[in-house]
Amino acid sequence: KQWYQRRVRGLNLFPEEEEIDIIYDYELEPRTKLPRINMCTAGHAAGMAFYNRPEEVESPPWGQKKMFGCSVSPKYGGHFAFRAVFVFKNVKDPDILFLSPHDALDSEEKKIQLLQAFNGDWKNPAWRNIVQTDLPYSEEQIEYFNRAPRDRLPILKSLLDRHNEEDKKDQ
Repeated sequence: KQWYQRRVRGLNLFPEEEEIDIIYDYELEPRTKLPRINMCTAGHAAGMAFYNRPEEVESPPWGQKKMFGCSVSPKYGGHFAFRAVFVFKNVKDPDILFLSPHDALDSEEKKIQLLQAFNGDWKNPAWRNIVQTDLPYSEEQIEYFNRAPRDRLPILKSLLDRHNEEDKKDQ
């Protein structure tokens, strides 16, 4: 984690005196083992994607079953991920504007469809396509994300080999 923070600092994007905390999506609270931050809530608060929460569905067909919320972008649908949040500790502005995210799902039916698909089998990319996008994940990306991190290296090697072959053809 410190390597990333040094790397971000090395980009000189922010003044040196700016206190920045970077919270990554994989960080857990030591005592509770719960995520340090809910990335979907952070993305919603930043106006980047609408966080569709199951408790907002008026007549949920899933009854009392535990369901998790899911973020959808009007531009990317479900083809994105929040990986980190930057907390600017010195920035205090009581007049800061809240950018309300656009709810790309136009009906409760679509919200139900999204939440059931996401909670049923999140590896199935159908839930990602609830909103049409020109920028969906490729088949290789979906295969990569659906594998455990320890099993991803062969996919990366295959992509690199294919890229190198295409480079040779272009020369």
